[in-house]
Amino acid sequence: MKRRGDLRVVVGMIFILLGAAPAFAADPSGSLSTSVDYSKGDYGTGENTTILSVPFMLGVTPIDRLTLSLTVPYIRQTTQTVFVTGGGVAKRQGRERQLSRTEEGLGDILMEGEYVLLGEQLTSPEVAGSLKIKLPTADEDRGLGTGEFDETIGVGFSKTFLERLGLHLDLGYTFIGSPPGTDFRNSFSWSTGAAYLVAQPISVFAFLDGSTAIARDQKNPLEFRFGTEYEPAKAVSLTGSLGVGLSDGSPDHSISGRVAFPF
Repeated sequence: MKRRGDLRVVVGMIFILLGAAPAFAADPSGSLSTSVDYSKGDYGTGENTTILSVPFMLGVTPIDRLTLSLTVPYIRQTTQTVFVTGGGVAKRQGRERQLSRTEEGLGDILMEGEYVLLGEQLTSPEVAGSLKIKLPTADEDRGLGTGEFDETIGVGFSKTFLERLGLHLDLGYTFIGSPPGTDFRNSFSWSTGAAYLVAQPISVFAFLDGSTAIARDQKNPLEFRFGTEYEPAKAVSLTGSLGVGLSDGSPDHSISGRVAFPF
């Protein structure tokens, strides 16, 4: 009953945001993107897990201030000591933690909507609300997902200074679906950092990401990541980043490369 109630709250907020949206934008826009995301760590299990994800994302802005996106990932995971959830990676519980094999296939599809509640002003930041729903499309029998829905409600703040420096703060709360035999907790997440335009078209960024642990015997994840973005043309952008885990609840290290095609 708790899961059904959580989903009703999220769906209700979706209708509230859509009802508050203005007329269709005069010039709808969007982007197509893909990335290669690699991470490795034991997440406190004592056995390293390597996760390789290749997501494909379509994002559109059908009306002013509203952005909708759909992400379809392909995932490859070595060892089945952890679950990939909508709120991060969680340790498996019980005898399933002893499984050690490599599986690959379709991951969980992610639907997301973001709406700018308040535009940036001279003395105040932009404020955006977001809703995410993770669909259980991954094969839970092969360890590629939990087989459960996850929903995230979030809010983001961003402010630009001197046209070059951008500061960001994102907060989120994820309702985690627990597979049979587990007792996962909902998770609060946060991310704070800055991006700096070095010279057109190159910018650099650094972020600190954290969250509360999903599994009860897992440490709270904490990771530092940094990278650069290069936009050689209006129709393409390239992003690369490295991550370092700062707790046993995070991967030891991660690397990501992304290409996006705005339209």
